[in-house]
Amino acid sequence: MITKLSKAVLEIFGEKKIIQFSPPRTGSTLVFNVLREIFPGRRIDKSHNYETKFEKYPVVVTYRHPLDAMASSIQRYGRTPTDEEIENQIKEFEANSLWDILPIRRHPNVLMLKYEEFYKNYDYIFDALETFFGVTISAEKRREIADRYNIEAVDKQVREYGDFQTYDTVTQLHGRHISAYKGGVNYYREFFSPEQIDYLKKVYAKLLAEFGYD
Repeated sequence: MITKLSKAVLEIFGEKKIIQFSPPRTGSTLVFNVLREIFPGRRIDKSHNYETKFEKYPVVVTYRHPLDAMASSIQRYGRTPTDEEIENQIKEFEANSLWDILPIRRHPNVLMLKYEEFYKNYDYIFDALETFFGVTISAEKRREIADRYNIEAVDKQVREYGDFQTYDTVTQLHGRHISAYKGGVNYYREFFSPEQIDYLKKVYAKLLAEFGYD
């Protein structure tokens, strides 16, 4: 969601710091790196935990269908979707501010980026950032970033990292960053059992309704 910024909020954009906040497995590392490339002179803080102090800064949020995000999370650990693991994941996502995206989504200093829109369309990110920050991103810069951080390029890079705990300290790309489903949309339907899907849709009913997911 892109909002028209008030004069007071525009002053926030004079700050050197930009917050990239999101629940896990929502395309946050991609957007974090896009922000690093576009704003090399600014500090980009990446966080899975929302804090009230973020209200002083521009905040770029990524969000995704919660069942796809959970399926991706289970795979990054090399685990299987047992009922016990699902309960563990529900707790982990709650601890990582999943529900905080609801109350902040209309704040004027917050830009919401929907994973399903930018999954294979990075221009969605670039266009949104241009509008939100009042900047221009050249076609050449867009191509350069897309070539460096597309799924195929990242998958090739992280193969050498092995497990999830091994990562690049600059880009924050880690082992098992790309799942076997290549970050696809709605693959939770293949990953979870019908009974698990029904259960998770009840758990996340409010999120699904608010963001138009089925």
